[in-house]
Amino acid sequence: MDRHVLVVRGGALGRDTGLGASHAGVVRLLASNEVEGWSLSAEVDHPLGGSAPRRLLRRWWFHPRRVRQRLKQRAKEGGRLVLLVTDQEQAHLVPRRAPRNVAKAVMVHDLFILAPRIIPLADGPMKEWSGRRGLVRRLDLRRLRRGLKRADLLICVSEATAERCREMFPKVPVAHVPTGISLERYAPKQEQAPEEGCALLVVGNDHARKRMGFLAKAIAACPEHVRRDLHVVRVGGGQTEAGRRSLTQAMEAAEVRLSLLGRVDDDELHRLRQACEALLFPSAAEGYGYPPVEAMATGLPVLVADMPNHGSMVPLEHRLPVDDVDAWADAISDVHATWAQRTSDGTKATPRPADESLLSHVERYSFDAQARALRTALGRLDGEGLGASVD
Repeated sequence: MDRHVLVVRGGALGRDTGLGASHAGVVRLLASNEVEGWSLSAEVDHPLGGSAPRRLLRRWWFHPRRVRQRLKQRAKEGGRLVLLVTDQEQAHLVPRRAPRNVAKAVMVHDLFILAPRIIPLADGPMKEWSGRRGLVRRLDLRRLRRGLKRADLLICVSEATAERCREMFPKVPVAHVPTGISLERYAPKQEQAPEEGCALLVVGNDHARKRMGFLAKAIAACPEHVRRDLHVVRVGGGQTEAGRRSLTQAMEAAEVRLSLLGRVDDDELHRLRQACEALLFPSAAEGYGYPPVEAMATGLPVLVADMPNHGSMVPLEHRLPVDDVDAWADAISDVHATWAQRTSDGTKATPRPADESLLSHVERYSFDAQARALRTALGRLDGEGLGASVD
C-alpha cells in the first residue's frame, strides 16, 4: 500500500536556522525515498514577511485553511497519508478533523515557549524563554497546545524533550527521532592551516541561555600563561551591541585575543571548525544542539555543558558541569597544553588532526540514522491512530 507524508510548516525559514535546516532535512529524506516505505506527498509552507495584521491572519486562518484543502486533496488520492508538521510552533496546523486514511504528527524541538522551565544556576535562576506574552501570544499558545493534543504522534528530536512531552501530553504517543546532518558535508577534507594562537570557537547568539558571561569568567580563570595564547573566535547571528561590548571588555581585562565575526557563510564556518582547537558550548538550554554535532562531524574537539539535550549528544569526557568555572578553566587549559605541545608553544603552524573518536561518535546523528528512526516512528501511524479526531 502506498504510504506518503504531507510535510507542512508556516513560514519558509532558511536553512541557516535550526528549524529551517531540520525541515529541509526531513523533506530531502522523504523526497529521495531514503525513509524506507514512505515518500513525500507534497510540501506546504508560505513566504515570510508582511505587516503584523497580515501575518496574524495568515497564521490563524489563511494558511491553516490552505493546509486543510491540500490535505483533503492528497487524501483522495488513496493510500496511507501522514500530515507531518515539522515544528511545534506550527502545531495549530493540525486539523480538528481529518480523513480516515490520514494520521497527524508534529515534530517537537523544544518546549521553551510552550512550557518554559526555571533552571537554577550559580549566578541566579534562568528561564528558558523570557519573551513577552501579550493577549495575542497567549491565544496563539493555546492554539498550539490544542494542536499538539490533536496529534496522533509527537516526534521529538531529543530524549529529554520526549520525556517532557510525555508529561505534558500523556495521551499522545511520543517517539524520539534525532535530527540528522550530512556527514559528508561536514567531514574534514584536508588539513586546514590553524588560526593564530590557541583558537577557541564559540557559536551562538546573546540569549541568556547561551551564557556568554559564564564563558568569559571561565576563560578569565585560566592561568596567565594560558590566557596570553588564547584566541577566542565568536561567530553567529543574534549578537547584540551590549553583548559584544560586554564580551570585548571581559576579554580585554583577561588579556585574551577576541575576534567577533557575527554571521558567516557555511564555507567560512567549516574552515573555522577545522582551524580552531575546540568548540566551547556552555549553553544551559538547547532544543537540539547543532553546533556540537556539526563540530564533532568535522573532528573538532568540543567542551559542552552537561545539560539535557545537547549535553547527552556528546561523549561523557567532553561534558562539563554547567556551573563549575574551575572545571571549564581546567578543560580549556588542557586544550591549550595539547596545542602548545603540537605547535611547540605556537612557533609552528601545525594543523590539528581530526578527532577520530568524535567522527565515529557522530555517526549516530547522520541522515541515515535519522531515516531509520523516522521510518520506525511513522510505522507506528501505519493503520494506527487513523481517523477523525475532535478538539
